[in-house]
Amino acid sequence: MSMLRSLRHAILPAVAIAAASAALVASPLAAQPMMQHQPPPQITITAQGDVQVTPDRARITLGVETEAKTAQEAAQLNANAQTRIVEAVRKAGIPAASIRTTGYNVAPKQQYLPETRTWRVDGYQVTNLVVIVVEPVAKAGEVIDAALNAGANRVAGLSFEVKDPTPAREQAITNAVARARREAEIAAKAAGGEVAGLLELNVDSYDASPRPMMVMESMRADAASTPISEGTQAVTVSVTTRWAFRAPGSNP
Repeated sequence: MSMLRSLRHAILPAVAIAAASAALVASPLAAQPMMQHQPPPQITITAQGDVQVTPDRARITLGVETEAKTAQEAAQLNANAQTRIVEAVRKAGIPAASIRTTGYNVAPKQQYLPETRTWRVDGYQVTNLVVIVVEPVAKAGEVIDAALNAGANRVAGLSFEVKDPTPAREQAITNAVARARREAEIAAKAAGGEVAGLLELNVDSYDASPRPMMVMESMRADAASTPISEGTQAVTVSVTTRWAFRAPGSNP
């Protein structure tokens, strides 16, 4: 029994000394500040890519404006005229699904009376506009002529657009990324290093807005055919990229 007690007394001081030694060894490591990971040098480039495409669809806004002493009479005159216009456009080969009313307005015509300094209603004006989608673009002039000959006296706008811009958009993205990489490589070389790889890529914006064209209004039924030139339209994409920069002699 006395021998066991002696062994216990001998072991406990040894354990205490070992624990104290471990604490002394670990304490300098714990006191050192933790090294924060530093990200590699980076190059950020924003670039645009664009593709020129030929529009394959025209969007025409036209209609008729009528006047009469009463709103009912002006509306009836307008309805009759608009019916003739739509029928003429349909005969030109435009389906009903491609003709949509975009604006209808009834407004009084007011005349100022200086002797009484008041305004007097002197009739009513009714305006009815439709949007006509024309494919192919070459038919746009024919459709405008047909509408004018049927009684249209308002041509409010003409724009060109691409029916399916997806292929052009994909090519514009390719061009934008290629330009961003080229500029990153130029910047890295100027800084004495090279591009190590792509870290981030964002497609920021996309634009293929319809290209508007001014159209002169014509009231003459015997006027020459309206010439239409669609030209080209730019499909533009913007990208933002981040590239890793590697200095000479650094680890790959």
